[in-house]
Amino acid sequence: MTLMIILGGIAALYLTGLLFRLAFLALPVCLGLCAFLLLRDQGNGWAAALAMGLLTGIGFHLAGRWLFARTTSASIRLLIGLLFMGPAGAAGLGAGTALADLLGIDGGWRTCLAILVGVAAACASWRSLAADRSSMGAMRDEPTVR
Repeated sequence: MTLMIILGGIAALYLTGLLFRLAFLALPVCLGLCAFLLLRDQGNGWAAALAMGLLTGIGFHLAGRWLFARTTSASIRLLIGLLFMGPAGAAGLGAGTALADLLGIDGGWRTCLAILVGVAAACASWRSLAADRSSMGAMRDEPTVR
């Protein structure tokens, strides 16, 4: 019994870390899923709907990262960052609520934990986008060795 509790705690910590590492993918995954469901409900084949969902999600993710890394305007970067932070925060809010339910926390503390995890997931999304920007900028600024 004790071993199962320890292994469950390790798995929960790993999944929490995975949530924060993958937070910036919440918007592209959601858009890809919406495109898939829309095309499937309109009577298109499963293969076409799946292909369009994958292309939508991957395309939006790559376009968002590219725009965030290449733009010099702080307001456009803020807009793109907020666009990615919203769904990540919503996913974190849901995960925080589920975590509070698993821990048996009720009342105001449940809401506080959910909001804290949501804000942390949104900040992790911004951090992931900014890390991509700095790594792309570092690659761009390096001198060419001949």
